[in-house]
Amino acid sequence: MTLPYCKCSNIPYFVNTSRYNNNYVQLSLPSGTDHLRTQDKSMKVQKIIVIHPGSLNLRIGRAGELNPITILHGIGRRRKDSHQYNTEYHDPLQPSTISASSETIQEFEESRLHVSHSIQSHVTQYEDRGGGAKRLRIATPPQQIATFNRRSLPEELPFDSAGKSEKSKMVKEDVTTTKQLKENIFDEEILMLGANEIKDYNIHFPMKRGELNLHANVGGSFSSVLSDLESIWAYAIENRMAISRKSLEQYGAVLVINDVYNRSVLKEMVTLLLQRLRFRACILVQDHVCSTYGAGLGYACVVDLGDQKCSISCVEDGISHPDTRVRLGYGSGDVTQVLFALLKKCSFPYKECNIDNDYSDAALIKNLKEQYCHLNLEVCGAQEKTFEVRKRTKRLRYTFQMGDECVVAPLSLFHTELLNITGKPKLVRLQIRCSQQSDPEDCFDAEYIRETGRVRNGRGDQLLDGVMPITGDTPDDELVVVDNFDVDDRLANVRNTDKEEQIYYSSTSGQIVSIDLAIVRSIDRCLSDDLKRKMYGSILLVGGGSKLNGFSKWLEQKIILHVRSGENLPHEVNVCVKEMDASMIAWKGAAILSILDSAQELWLLAEEWEKYGLRILREKASFMW
Repeated sequence: MTLPYCKCSNIPYFVNTSRYNNNYVQLSLPSGTDHLRTQDKSMKVQKIIVIHPGSLNLRIGRAGELNPITILHGIGRRRKDSHQYNTEYHDPLQPSTISASSETIQEFEESRLHVSHSIQSHVTQYEDRGGGAKRLRIATPPQQIATFNRRSLPEELPFDSAGKSEKSKMVKEDVTTTKQLKENIFDEEILMLGANEIKDYNIHFPMKRGELNLHANVGGSFSSVLSDLESIWAYAIENRMAISRKSLEQYGAVLVINDVYNRSVLKEMVTLLLQRLRFRACILVQDHVCSTYGAGLGYACVVDLGDQKCSISCVEDGISHPDTRVRLGYGSGDVTQVLFALLKKCSFPYKECNIDNDYSDAALIKNLKEQYCHLNLEVCGAQEKTFEVRKRTKRLRYTFQMGDECVVAPLSLFHTELLNITGKPKLVRLQIRCSQQSDPEDCFDAEYIRETGRVRNGRGDQLLDGVMPITGDTPDDELVVVDNFDVDDRLANVRNTDKEEQIYYSSTSGQIVSIDLAIVRSIDRCLSDDLKRKMYGSILLVGGGSKLNGFSKWLEQKIILHVRSGENLPHEVNVCVKEMDASMIAWKGAAILSILDSAQELWLLAEEWEKYGLRILREKASFMW
């Protein structure tokens, strides 16, 4: 089903509540449900909740609100010491680093030197804005910065508990008081956990690298992850949006999903929304499609740089082209680890900082990255910075220097060898083929049709994916079962094709490609030259990791170099950055889409899901199932 498209001139960038007070989204009911038609079939805009889950943050809010509520997409469950199988487990806030060895340290240092030299060769002179004179860009050596940082001592400040927010004071008291531990903790309560308090809880982040965080440890099963999602979303709805869970039967949910999706996961997500959380209806929309709606673009190559993944796809008229979809296993969180490694090399004065086991320290380094990292080469030399650390009853202020570390760290997205400190090789996810996502409940599934409708026609031809079988007067003896060796050969061909596509996004040395080269290769998979030209001219940057100063200009220049060096005619390259929070563009687009009159046929009712199951999801999905 093609998603209805509306031009940007008719769509506001945000939903004005006063304007849509009298607007309703009509819900269509299927035939055979006349007993439901006597009920209220309309849904107010204020009764629509838009949910955008991510690896780090959850953005949730009413469709009629200007901005969503953003909370940490994690949960802490109190450990029962009496249970012999209740082992300790903590998902890190940032991607974990691999164990340091002499080989990895040497590789990281060589990569750092290579990036530093590329900075110097990229631009050697620039105009001084004050007098117009030109001077060389001189970088401060790390040894000089390390000398200053080693001499820097923390300044102890008076611990003013009144200066903290009431919510933060309450969180600290609740979490650290061993006599009154909560069963579950969320959001800031997790971020305030130190290395001593963390032992009382198992910390779970249900999503990792843009997909469900399934693992072999405690809380890593499919059912456990879904239970964590239910608890986090219910907490946000009840405690942050002040909506009782019992009243969700009056609300509709819009769930923003990844462009690279798995059908079985989407099936469980719908069950979670309609049967466990008890929403009245739901819509599933892809995040890149929502981004084009939120940015007011009819077509774009959407680049979503999140905390733990970077996803790319080409969207045209509300449709994400499957062949162009790719999800790379690195993101802004990996940049945080690179920055921390560079700071430690420069004798970072906060020696006790441990971002793997202390969530407050991880949040600190993340904030330093967001505040100080940039790609503006006009800024050079040692820069003096300060930050504060609160530990129990102490409040310390540290002063340190940074040089090109704040430039080298974000450049790791273009020189992925630096990212090997968080693991190698990085995952590359492409859209799973229909033949590999069979479901026994779906009677129109490609695998089901192939196995039940294969006809012997003398040549041994097989039905293509999604083609209906020949029915009618066909004799029973002509209907045969697919041979085992045919299935094995077909699966082997699929695996070989997938392996070739994985290699497509890797370098000759097996290293995952940089973000600029991944964009070029994604656009090159478009079917026509005209579509490629359109995508190069409209590259949309979204996601929290893309908000670094100078990142869009640097990315544009790198893509231009790739296009000019290619065999095809050069295209005009334009990287678009909207004047809004890049991390909220997809959420805003989903809110806009949900209030359109043309989106009424996309609503999937709870009664329909209970009666028809996966068949109705195939019919009402806004993307190619």
